[in-house]
Amino acid sequence: MPQKPLTMIRLIFLLHRYLGIAVGALMVMWCLSGVVMMYVGYPVLEEQRRLDALTPIDWNGCCTTPSATLGDAERTGQFQIEMLAGRPTLTVGGEAHFRLIDLRTGLSKPRISPEQAAAVAQGYGKGDSPPGARLLGRIDYDQWTVAGDFDSDRPLYHFALDDSARTEIYVSSSTGRVVQRTTGRERFWNWLGAVPHWLYFAQLRRHAHLWSQVVIATSLIGCFLVFTGIYIGLRQVMRRPAGRWSPYAGINLWHHVVGLVFGVLALTWVVSGLLSMNPWGWLEGAGARQERVRLLGNEPSGGDLEAALRNIADAHPAAIVSLGAAPLNGRLYFIATTATGERRRLDAAGMRAPLLDADLAFMAAALGAEPRSIPQLMTQEDSYYFTHHHDLARLPVYRLVVPSDPAIRYYLDAVSGALLMKVDHGARAYRWLHEGLHRMDFAPTLRGRPQWDVLMLLLMSGVTTLCATGAYLGYRRLS
Repeated sequence: MPQKPLTMIRLIFLLHRYLGIAVGALMVMWCLSGVVMMYVGYPVLEEQRRLDALTPIDWNGCCTTPSATLGDAERTGQFQIEMLAGRPTLTVGGEAHFRLIDLRTGLSKPRISPEQAAAVAQGYGKGDSPPGARLLGRIDYDQWTVAGDFDSDRPLYHFALDDSARTEIYVSSSTGRVVQRTTGRERFWNWLGAVPHWLYFAQLRRHAHLWSQVVIATSLIGCFLVFTGIYIGLRQVMRRPAGRWSPYAGINLWHHVVGLVFGVLALTWVVSGLLSMNPWGWLEGAGARQERVRLLGNEPSGGDLEAALRNIADAHPAAIVSLGAAPLNGRLYFIATTATGERRRLDAAGMRAPLLDADLAFMAAALGAEPRSIPQLMTQEDSYYFTHHHDLARLPVYRLVVPSDPAIRYYLDAVSGALLMKVDHGARAYRWLHEGLHRMDFAPTLRGRPQWDVLMLLLMSGVTTLCATGAYLGYRRLS
């Protein structure tokens, strides 16, 4: 019986050692790649950059949408008007199914041809001497387009722009839009940053469920490794020899000391990284699908869209590069966007239609607020809606806090009234347990630079030293 505690301790020592051998190098890699990600994020095509490459919509001869194409009673769902290979084109639908309609002929277009895709890609080379767009191939996926977000756009046309940044872009064969953009610098640093940090290797990531389980499993192993290390480190301090505060020397001493200082931080980083995968639905929110449906009301019909587009074409609004649907309360509205990113709401007559008090009152009622509650215009970030370096949050927005449950709040676009974000109990927990702990983003003062860089680099150095010394000790035992 007296031997049982000793046997258990021995098992904990062995568990810690062999877990370190199993994932020690992975833990070091997570630390080093995390430093890279502080400065180079995973490639994402920002909407403003996409808009910069578009040409203003040519309203001459626009807009023909005969009922044979749309059908007067057909619900149009999502739609967008932009120039495609020199012609105003209506994109109807969303998610997995799109239809393209030439607004000069009213005829449906087949899938995008290589020539049309090349014309789109060429638009990204602006200036006095625009670079050429060289087709690299038609692909289903690669390292930068492996996520499920691109599924409705596959196959993709992959182009290289002959510019100094070694830019490559991907054009959807469904809509003709550019959906991804990378540069040589991004591609290089991501192989040292986001790709290893997220285990985001294309052959693994394309199998979404398998990839998720691998990340969860390795994160759990890392959690057990650090937890057992903290336990051992504290136990060894309490059982230190007389006159010393650690029984170790050399690399073992370094590992022990750094573990005592940075062990808890290492554990919070591994746990918060695990929570980013939302394992087993722990932090899964209720979603906002029902609220969005209530805000939209009845979708516009093909006849409604046809009449509205005629009115807008007659008005010939200048400098508009994108015109999208923004229905609210069963009424048809549009969001007109310029190449500079300026946005304005138009009604079905083509006239400016900013949000009114009546719209705000409807939005509050649709979101379950009390009759006297209305969304408040927010011009500064708060604890849940904010920009974190690469992740941009558009301002101003309307914020609505539900009086019956203050933990629930909604953020709505100040131009269209569209629901941008819902924060509920699950989203609150995710914000603090992942975004707070993993990125040290608890307040704007911590988020600002350069203080955030100094803090993160200091903490990263300590945790990296902890992981590197542990990995070295583990592998030394094998030799």
